[in-house]
Amino acid sequence: MNKISLCCILSLAFLNTASAADDMTPKSDPSEFCFFAGVPPAEFPYKVIRKVKVAKGTYGGVSELVGDLSQRAKDVGGDAIVNYAGSQRFGVLPWRLIRPVVRGEAIKWTGAAPDCEKAGGSTLTTIIRTNKAPGQSGQADAPDASEAPEPAPETAPAK
Repeated sequence: MNKISLCCILSLAFLNTASAADDMTPKSDPSEFCFFAGVPPAEFPYKVIRKVKVAKGTYGGVSELVGDLSQRAKDVGGDAIVNYAGSQRFGVLPWRLIRPVVRGEAIKWTGAAPDCEKAGGSTLTTIIRTNKAPGQSGQADAPDASEAPEPAPETAPAK
């Protein structure tokens, strides 16, 4: 009887120390989680783990949910999110007529993890600070003044 109870106590103690060791492993910085609007360049190999999606039940902005999306991707073992999209969607009930939804695919790098900005992505911090989706920049969307065609000179009507 004593041997069985001693074995049970030792096994429980071992399981407790194993879980405590897992809690002490350093976590990656959540603000450096990388998002890609499309896919990263081919020189950075990865494998898709699964699709992830977060939605809010009522009104709000998409930027409120990006942190939750990165956490959901981390929970399934993801290093980054590709094919990121965030939008306002119609809900079923009247008080949920329009609600924010963010989605993407959690990926795991098979090679060395690239620098997010250099690979064409955006970090969580950048998305929240600028309130722009990955791959968008404020100046790139506006046409450059030097590229705009010059208007044709107006001519006086003929008499």
